[in-house]
Amino acid sequence: MRVARLSGLVPAGLLLGLAAVQAQSPDSAAGDPRRNQAAKLAGLAGFVNLECPALRSDPLRLKQTVEALGVDAASLETGDLHLTATRYIAAYQKDVAANCRKAEATFGPHGSIIPGLIVPR
Repeated sequence: MRVARLSGLVPAGLLLGLAAVQAQSPDSAAGDPRRNQAAKLAGLAGFVNLECPALRSDPLRLKQTVEALGVDAASLETGDLHLTATRYIAAYQKDVAANCRKAEATFGPHGSIIPGLIVPR
């Protein structure tokens, strides 16, 4: 899927799909829903990379998705977005097995929301 196509589909799909991945909502990224969604995705990717032995995130797909939300991917590496993403990692770690399964179901190769964001190792 190209970035141009993502830009029309991602925001509505993320609202539904990210709700499917159980996590308590850490502090909002400056009250901006798109920035918070980007941090949530980065947190999910980080969680998968740390905790799901058979899965990993696709960094290019993550970058495309975050930028389709209008967020500079580099901004996730420092500051408030980085802190928010880190809080999401901790929230997802509360139920590792369930959240690994949900990450694959919603963001895996055949995912229901953003296919290919999470891929097999």
